[in-house]
Amino acid sequence: MPWPFTKKIALRSLPLTCDIHTHILPDVDDGFRTAEDSLELLEQFARNGVSQVIFTPHVDQGMFPENTRSFLQERFSAFKKTLPPHLNIDLHLAAEYMFDEFLGNANEPLLCMGDSSVLIEMSYYFISPYIKEVIFAFVNAGYKPILAHPERYVYLARDLEVFDHFIEMGCRLQLNLLSLSGAYGPESLIILKHLLRNDMYRFTGTDVHSLRQYRLIREIEVDSAQATKIEALMHNNKMLFRE
Repeated sequence: MPWPFTKKIALRSLPLTCDIHTHILPDVDDGFRTAEDSLELLEQFARNGVSQVIFTPHVDQGMFPENTRSFLQERFSAFKKTLPPHLNIDLHLAAEYMFDEFLGNANEPLLCMGDSSVLIEMSYYFISPYIKEVIFAFVNAGYKPILAHPERYVYLARDLEVFDHFIEMGCRLQLNLLSLSGAYGPESLIILKHLLRNDMYRFTGTDVHSLRQYRLIREIEVDSAQATKIEALMHNNKMLFRE
């Protein structure tokens, strides 16, 4: 139990200037549906000091079969043309790839971040049987995998050592800011606290899917020790914007 007089710090007071995990590109996945809402979120970002954003729509052949590299690039280019000139945010396109039997054999270049990092995710219900093969294939191809929101794979709460293996294989870990609220249950918090306490996260992001989610993230408070670690992760995000 935390000491009753532990100082709480709001996430909105921390310097998130670069968001590396978002679902803002409208009408391509389970994120934002309209360009108007996407623009509203970006304007809120700009007012709150966010100056660099990576769009990471889902690439999952089972859920979103249209989301090929060329399709997403076209939608990204079209969306950027609708933005007002006063919006001072540097936008990039990458993707969030689902671990499956197709990913390790992708026949086109992946949508990656500026330093060749690729965001990947697993099922929320079971560990991917292809994780070792995919990470091996990625690293051999020169990609740098980042495992999105490991704290949301709650079936791993009793198998925490697996995260050491992921890191040894070449994965970096990305914290979802909304997870700090406890929204995903006690098992998620067990994983989150373990990874944060042991400095196993490398990056952080909003993974924002809606305006409501962003409002919730802004209201989260953490203790000062957690805030220090989260601020360091926010700073690390900047390395993923290299061209």
